[in-house]
Amino acid sequence: MHKFNFGCSVELLTNNIAQVTIEPGVEITLEMLGEFDEYMSQTFNHDYALLVNKQHRYTYSFEAQLCMASQENLKATAVVFYDENEAKLPPQFSQRRQIDELNIRLFSGINDGNKTAINWLEEQLSTEKQLELTS
Repeated sequence: MHKFNFGCSVELLTNNIAQVTIEPGVEITLEMLGEFDEYMSQTFNHDYALLVNKQHRYTYSFEAQLCMASQENLKATAVVFYDENEAKLPPQFSQRRQIDELNIRLFSGINDGNKTAINWLEEQLSTEKQLELTS
């Protein structure tokens, strides 16, 4: 497990899926996102997916919202939430990033959401691989 000094940890679940956990009360800034993205690009030089474990409340700066989830090899992101009030992406994120067509899906962690999310991520990576093979 890798821990960043700004309250974020990354655990590799498989060779192409990483789980991200952010500590309570953290505001993710563009600088933090840059450090995170650099670590991810060093860790994965191939297609990968993220499982965001949203067990704590945290926020994103405006600039971070504009840039997050835009790494070249990132093919899918699953956000697992444990509080129904957290069952959404940052308010304007979807509108601001709609043109990017990001592959993000939300899962409830209350009823085995992690397993469902991991299955979905594996399916997304498999679909992406099939698309590459047929191109």
